[in-house]
Amino acid sequence: MTKQRSGMTMKERQLSDELDRIRKTYSFNLGLLLTDIVRKPWKLLILPVSFLKLNVDFLRNRNVRKKEFKEQKYATNADCLLLISTTEEGFASLERCALMAQEWMEEGGKKAVLISSHPSANQYAPKGAVVYPLNDPKELDKDQRSAWNTQCEQLLSNVLETHRPANALFDGPYPYRGVLNCVQLTDSTHWIWVRPEGVKSEAIAARSGMFTDVVEFNLISSTGMNLVAPASTQISAEVRNEVLDARMYGSRASGKKSELDFEKMVKPGIHFIGLKQWNDSNGGLLRARENRRLMGAILPPNLEALAVMLETNVPILCVYNNETDNDTMRKIRQGTQRSAVLFANENDPVQVEMALNTLVSEHCAMRASAKPLKRTNLVYQILSSI
Repeated sequence: MTKQRSGMTMKERQLSDELDRIRKTYSFNLGLLLTDIVRKPWKLLILPVSFLKLNVDFLRNRNVRKKEFKEQKYATNADCLLLISTTEEGFASLERCALMAQEWMEEGGKKAVLISSHPSANQYAPKGAVVYPLNDPKELDKDQRSAWNTQCEQLLSNVLETHRPANALFDGPYPYRGVLNCVQLTDSTHWIWVRPEGVKSEAIAARSGMFTDVVEFNLISSTGMNLVAPASTQISAEVRNEVLDARMYGSRASGKKSELDFEKMVKPGIHFIGLKQWNDSNGGLLRARENRRLMGAILPPNLEALAVMLETNVPILCVYNNETDNDTMRKIRQGTQRSAVLFANENDPVQVEMALNTLVSEHCAMRASAKPLKRTNLVYQILSSI
C-alpha cells in the first residue's frame, strides 16, 4: 500500500483517502449488504445476523476512524521545516535556504528538509539536513515541463506525508504548478513564499493568495524582514588587497554583466576575485568567514549580498543599471545610511572608475566611520510573523 501511495500526487492521495472514507460509511456498507442479498437470495435467511454484525462493526470502528482521520488531517511536526530552493536566481536561493536551515537546526531537536533543483544542494546543505534532489526544469525542453511538474508534485507529496512539516518555505520567483497543487491541498501546513524584493509582476502576484504569507526583505526598516540590526561593536580583520567582484550574485547567468575592466581602473597590486572562485574557495558568500578580509566588494543591488558585507564591515561599491527596481534602490539607500557603501551606474564607466578608486584609496576610513551592524536570525523572524 505504501508503494502505491508513493507514486501518487497530492490530489490523487486525497481522492484515494476520500474513496476509503466513503467505503467505510454506514450507508455504503448497508448498500453492499442489500446488494449481496439481491445477488444471493439465500442470504436473506441470515439477514438479521448480518445486519446486527454490520451495526456492531460500524459502532466499534467509528471512534477509531474519527481519530485516524483527525490525525491524518491535522498532525504536523512543529519541529520540522521544509525549504524548497529553485535555480532561477542562480546560487542565491540555495545559499539562502541552506542558511535558514542551519539557523533552524542550531536549536536542538529541529529538523530541516530541503528540496532543491540545484546540483550542489547536497554540498551546501548544513550537516544533518534531509536533502531531496530534483531535476532543474530550466534544463528541460518545453514539452517535458508537464511531466516535470507531475514529478515535482509526487516528490513533494511524499515529503509532506513522510515528514509532515508545520511550516514550508518556497524560495523562487515563480511558484511551480507542482508546488501550487500541494499548497492548495495542505491545510495544516503554513506555506510561506520568500521573495527578497517582493513580487513585482501582477500576474505572478495573483498566486500569492495561495500562500499563508509572502516574505519580503529589507536592510533595516520598520517594515519587512530586516536582514541587519544595530550592533555594539565593529568587526575588524587583517585586510588583504583583494576586491570581490560579485555582480552576478542572484543571477542564473554566468560571467560578467558588462565589459568593465576593473583592474585597469585602479593602481597595480589590487587583485579582483570572481564570484565563482570565491564560492568554490569559501563555500558561498552568506556564511564565508573570509569576507571580512576583503578590501572591498563590488555588488549588485542585492539585499542579502549587501547585508553580509555590512555585517563584516567591508566597503561596498553597489553597481546598478537603468533596469534596477526603484523600490529596491530606495530600500538600499535608506538601509545603508552611515555605512561604507558607494553607488555607481554600470552604464557610466567614468562614474564606476571614480567610485572604485575612492573605495580602494579610502577603504580604511570607510571602515572606521561605518556604523556597526549584525545579521539577524532570518528563519525565526519569518516564522514568528505568521
